[in-house]
Amino acid sequence: MRKQPFGKWILAGAVPVFLLLATGADAADTTNQPATKSAGDLENMTLEQLVNVKVTSVSKKEENLNDAAAAIFVLSNDDLRRSGATSVAEALRLVPGMDVGQINSSQWAISSRGFNGQYDNKLLVLVDGRTVYSPLLSGVFWDYQQPMLEDVDRIEVIRGPGGTLWGANAVNGVINVESKSARDTQGGYVYGGGGDVHQTMDGARYGGQIDEDSYYRVFGSYQLSDDFTQPDGQSAKDGWQSEEGGFRIDRYKGEDTHMTWQADATAVDLDDHASDAYNVNTLGRWTRDLSERSSLEFQAYYDRSYRNEVTAARDTIDTIDLSAQHTFGLGTRNDVIWGLGYRFMDNETEQVVPVLLVPHGDLTMQIFNGFIQDEFQLVPDKLTLTAGTKIEHNSVTGFEFEPSVRATFKPAENQTLWAAVSRAVRTPDMVEGKDVFALQVGGPISGPGGGLYIPRTVGNPNLESEVLWAYELGYRIQPAKRVNVDVATFYNDYNDLINFGTTVTGFIPGTPYGTAEIPEVNCQSGHTYGGEVAVTVEPVDHWRLTASYSLLIEDIQGTIPPVNLTIADPRHQVILRSSYDFKRASLDTQLRYVDQAGEVPSYVTADVRLAYRLTDKLELALVGQNLLDGGHLEAVPFFGATSGQVPRSFYAKLTWRF
Repeated sequence: MRKQPFGKWILAGAVPVFLLLATGADAADTTNQPATKSAGDLENMTLEQLVNVKVTSVSKKEENLNDAAAAIFVLSNDDLRRSGATSVAEALRLVPGMDVGQINSSQWAISSRGFNGQYDNKLLVLVDGRTVYSPLLSGVFWDYQQPMLEDVDRIEVIRGPGGTLWGANAVNGVINVESKSARDTQGGYVYGGGGDVHQTMDGARYGGQIDEDSYYRVFGSYQLSDDFTQPDGQSAKDGWQSEEGGFRIDRYKGEDTHMTWQADATAVDLDDHASDAYNVNTLGRWTRDLSERSSLEFQAYYDRSYRNEVTAARDTIDTIDLSAQHTFGLGTRNDVIWGLGYRFMDNETEQVVPVLLVPHGDLTMQIFNGFIQDEFQLVPDKLTLTAGTKIEHNSVTGFEFEPSVRATFKPAENQTLWAAVSRAVRTPDMVEGKDVFALQVGGPISGPGGGLYIPRTVGNPNLESEVLWAYELGYRIQPAKRVNVDVATFYNDYNDLINFGTTVTGFIPGTPYGTAEIPEVNCQSGHTYGGEVAVTVEPVDHWRLTASYSLLIEDIQGTIPPVNLTIADPRHQVILRSSYDFKRASLDTQLRYVDQAGEVPSYVTADVRLAYRLTDKLELALVGQNLLDGGHLEAVPFFGATSGQVPRSFYAKLTWRF
C-alpha cells in the first residue's frame, strides 16, 4: 500500500476555516441567552452524573461507579466519539493505568498493571458478556475487535483482579465492552472517511421495530489501513483491512423481562494479503427482574475464530459457553448473587512455520464453574462488606479457587474509601499445557551419541496455574461540584509464573538434526506495586479537563530462560485531556507520556479532534494522531509479527444520522 500524504494538507487547510466557523457560531446570538449545553456535547452529563454512572462489571449487577470497590474507569459512548479512535484498542489509550502499545498496523499489546506483550495473558476481555480471550496463546487478537463504536454504549475497565465473578485469567484486569440495546439505536447512521494511514473507514447501521415490544438493528463496516515502517525505514508490509457485519434484536416483554439475540461476523486481511482471519459469533441472553432486589439471567453463545498467519500457524477455535446467574435479597441488608457456567473449547492447529509447531494439534478444553458473592451492609449507606469466591474446574490444572473480600466506606456523601484482598489465577493455555507449539530457542547442541540437536520449548501437562494475591486500596472524593479525584493503589504478589524452562528432558533423534525438548515450567515469582490517580475538572459548563498519572514498579525473580516472556513495562505514564464545546463545534486534545519499557524508548505524543455539526444530523470531524513525531516504537512482538513505528496520521470523517 502507498501512503497518501494528503491527510495533513486537508487538516492544515481546514483548521482555520473550522476555527472561524466555530468562533462565529459561538459568538452569534449569545448576548441574552443562558449558557446551555448543545446536543452531543459531553453527553449532556454533569461531572456529578458522570462519577455516578451505572456499572456492572465489578459485582455483576448495577451499582454507581462511585460506590464500586474496585479501580474502575468507564469510557462512555461520548468519550469514544470524541477521542477520534477508530477501534476499541485505540480508545483504551484514554484509560489511566492501561499500557496500550501498537506493535504494527494491525497488532496491539494491551495490559493493566504489568506483564504487557503481544499475548498479554493476565487481562480478560469481554464483548457483551462473550469472552474474547484466546485459550490457545492467551491474550486477545485485537484485529477481531472492530465493533461500530457508535453502537458501543460504554467500555468498563477494571484495573485489578476480577476472578471471583469472571473466573480464571481475570488476573490484572477486566475489560467489558457493552453494546447499546437495539431500542437505543433506532433510525439510520452512515459514516465515511479516510486519510493517509487510516485510508478508508466506511459503515452504516439501521434500526427499526419488529412490533411494539421488539427492536432490531443491522450494520456493516469496512476499514483499510496502510503499512507502517520499520525502525530501519523499510516497509513493515503490515497493511490490513477488515469487514464486519451483524445484527441485534432486543425484546422487552413488560418492564421486567428482556431478551437479546445478536450475531457478528468479522473478516480480516493481514500483512498485505499474506495472512487472513475471521470470527463469527452469536449470543442469546434472557433476563427477568423478579422483584426490586431479585433477578434471573441465562446466557449462551457460540464463537468460531480462524487465523491463517504466514509467520506462525493456521488455527481454528470453536467455543460454546452456557451460564446462569441469580440475584436475590436476603433480609434487609444482604444481597446475594450466585451462578453456574460451562465452557467447551475445541482447537485445531496446523503448522505453517515448522520451527513453531509440531505437525498437527487437535485439542479440547472444558471448564465448569460456580460462584457466589454476598454484599452485606454493616452500616446502611455507610459501610458495606462484599465477600465471595469462584470455584472452577478446567481440564488442564483441575480445581481452582478465587476468593475475594471487598469493603466500601462512605465517610461523607462526596467521599468513598474502598479496600480489597483477592486471589486470582491464570491457567496454562493450550500451548503451555499441551504439546502443540514448539519454539526453537537456540542453535544445535551436542546430545546422546555425539549427535546434534535443536533445542525447542514444548508444552508441559504438569504445569500449575499462576497465582496472584492482590491487595488494593482506593479513595474517591468530589471536593467541589466541578472537581473529582480518584486514587487507587495496589500491591500484587505473584507465584508460579510460567516461562520457558532451561532443562532438557528428552532428546529425539533426527536427520540432520534431532530435537532437544525443554518444557515450560513454573519458574518465576515476584511482586508489583504502584497506583493510579485521575483528576477531572470542569472550569465552565462547556469545558472539561482530565489529568491522570500511573506508577508501576516490578520485581520479578526466578530462572531466566533462553527466551524470556516477562516483558518490561513503563514505570510512569501521564495522560492530559481537554474537551471544549462551542455552539455547534467541539475541540478535543490529548497529550500522553509513556516511560521507557525495555527496548522501547519513552515517547510523548498528542492527538487532536476538531468536529463541526453542519446540521443537527450531519457532522464533519478532522483528526490528527501521534502528532509530535514522524514515527515511534510503542511495543515489540513476541514472535512472528513485524514491529513497526506508529506514524503521524490524519483523517477526515463525515457522519449522518437520519
